[in-house]
Amino acid sequence: MDFARRVTADDWTPRGIPGLEPAAWTALRSTGNTSVVAGPGAGKTEFLAQRAVYLLETGICRPPHRILAISFKTDAAANLAKRVQERCPPELAKRFSSFTFDALTKSLVDRFANALPSVWRPTRPYDVLFPDKDYLREFQRGAIAVAREEWRHEIGRLDLFRFEADVLGNSKLPLVAAKPASARELLLNYWWAMSLKHAQPSKLTFSCLNRLAELLLRCSPNILAALRSTYSFVFVDEFQDTTFAQYDFLKSAFMGSSASVTVVGDHKQRIMLWAGARSDAFEQLEADFGAQRVPLLFNFRSSPELVRVQHVVATAMDAGAIPTQSQAVAELDKDVVQVWSSSNRQGEAEYLATWIAMDMAARKKQPRDYALLVRQKAEVFERELLPLFAAAGLVIRNESKFVGKVSIQDLLVDDIALVVLAMLRLGTRVKAPTAWQTASSAVEFLSGVDSADALGTRSAEAALEKFLAELRTFLSANPPTQASATAAVDKVYTFLGMERIVRSHVRYQRNDMAQLIREGLTIHVAECAGATGTWPACLDLYEGADQIPLLTVHKSKGLEYDTIAFIGLDDKSWWSHTPGNPEGLATFFVALSRAKQRAVFMFCNERGNRQKVADLYQLLTYAGVVETVVC
Repeated sequence: MDFARRVTADDWTPRGIPGLEPAAWTALRSTGNTSVVAGPGAGKTEFLAQRAVYLLETGICRPPHRILAISFKTDAAANLAKRVQERCPPELAKRFSSFTFDALTKSLVDRFANALPSVWRPTRPYDVLFPDKDYLREFQRGAIAVAREEWRHEIGRLDLFRFEADVLGNSKLPLVAAKPASARELLLNYWWAMSLKHAQPSKLTFSCLNRLAELLLRCSPNILAALRSTYSFVFVDEFQDTTFAQYDFLKSAFMGSSASVTVVGDHKQRIMLWAGARSDAFEQLEADFGAQRVPLLFNFRSSPELVRVQHVVATAMDAGAIPTQSQAVAELDKDVVQVWSSSNRQGEAEYLATWIAMDMAARKKQPRDYALLVRQKAEVFERELLPLFAAAGLVIRNESKFVGKVSIQDLLVDDIALVVLAMLRLGTRVKAPTAWQTASSAVEFLSGVDSADALGTRSAEAALEKFLAELRTFLSANPPTQASATAAVDKVYTFLGMERIVRSHVRYQRNDMAQLIREGLTIHVAECAGATGTWPACLDLYEGADQIPLLTVHKSKGLEYDTIAFIGLDDKSWWSHTPGNPEGLATFFVALSRAKQRAVFMFCNERGNRQKVADLYQLLTYAGVVETVVC
């Protein structure tokens, strides 16, 4: 879009949606730093997409400057990028960069590690570390061995699983390493020594990468200047989950610069304190960046009755919480929020499965309109529920499950994984217009073909059609097995070209995510092929068609379902909860707010007591929710 075609700020209208609420317009047009506090269903991702389009189409974000969007989850980053691409001309959308915090900081370390002080410089390459119990115990034993006598008892009492969140992530790296003056400092020095020097290659957690990237900006004015000159607008989604290390990175990168920073989130959904999230992220940003707070008041997801109950829980966390206004149409006139009580797990599961099957038939809903939420250990509930749901003709799937080193959720939203799936779909049947659009657009993009280049477009489509003819021949001659599925995926990747994929996608550069996605995708397709008899059925199983998702509350963030059933509202699942605990209340609030039309909370005597979670039940009682004994 050249200058003459720009839209004036006064003439600009939202793209792809009817409009915005009044408060959203204030935040959208802001050129300063803004703190947008928005509850569940407020359309936070859509707001950021609309703000990006506004800034690009009006020319407020002037070329060659870019917009940097930072999310916490891979699927959220991909979703935001996709929305901008759908609402904005391609030549403008290419100036919108969407990363996760971890992908962004990792890419900086990968590219500029040589600019780090030698004492903090990792090897090339290095391994990404996900420390397990054995690694943490080895770290503790090693630290005790080199510690002063008076520090050893303190180190021995260390909660190993809290170290990274409470100590490592909360400690800036100095430019020059110093001798430890306390047990805490010795632990930090020893962790970094194990990570950087003792291991060959170096082994770095994402907390380490966050900290190294922040140090990089402090010690290299040229890199900092390049970052600031590239991005004139910065978005941060789900800001309530920001860790100390991530906030310090954001502060070092953009505080005091000319960049306009917009953060969006909801302090009522602050459920990542256990992972090191700041409890004061919004307040700290408003103090450091001088950001103006703008609350959004609409809820486009949940029905009026659900919003009413949500407000009861919200006021338990914040007595001054402003009521939100439901913009959704209610489909149910009673029993919108329910509590079920049962005496045993089998009876509870059988009742739930039968109830969902009947509700699905009566309301003409699909399996993926429902979700089974748990607080933790989804795999345990999966084993327990799977056979009982199967007896009712229903299939459940644990969407938190990892295939290789990526989760099923990550595969379902990854750009290239979606392209591979589209090509496999086209290999099974000729008419699949959506799959054809996905595949042909990807091939043109990977080939560097401009949409206005008719000759290049025809050439790319001819190459795609030739490959698909070969793929159809292969799939017709080879029924789905683990071996044939692996071979089919390899054929698609060979055609697309791994080098072209990495070169064309910023999020794959300077890291091994493209390879991890390929490995996870191959494993998942192979597993589905081994469980089905036809290729269409294999791909349906891959996507989770006709399956009810089972996932933890943490994994459900950002998702929505017609009906949610929360299983295990008891002391055993909520073992760390205490009455009034902010994080526990936030987790409960997040679960409730995933529902569009109905939420069911389930207690089973056989699972445990409910003394620790009595305050959660009291909130539901206060909201007028009636408890029903189901078995």
